[in-house]
Amino acid sequence: MPDPDLSVGQVQKMAELVGVPIDDVDLPEVANRFASLMQELDRLRDLDLEGIEPVTIFPDADAG
Repeated sequence: MPDPDLSVGQVQKMAELVGVPIDDVDLPEVANRFASLMQELDRLRDLDLEGIEPVTIFPDADAG
């Protein structure tokens, strides 16, 4: 269930700060989806990552 503490106004403000235009009619749906995404990402905090080494996804631009 999405975070009820995340308001449409907060999502609108975040979108404005990063320069992402969102129509007023779309704000409730975007806020709901964003809250759901944040909830799923929060589940990652429960993972035991002890001993797992980070992996470089993008090669170093200076190497080569």
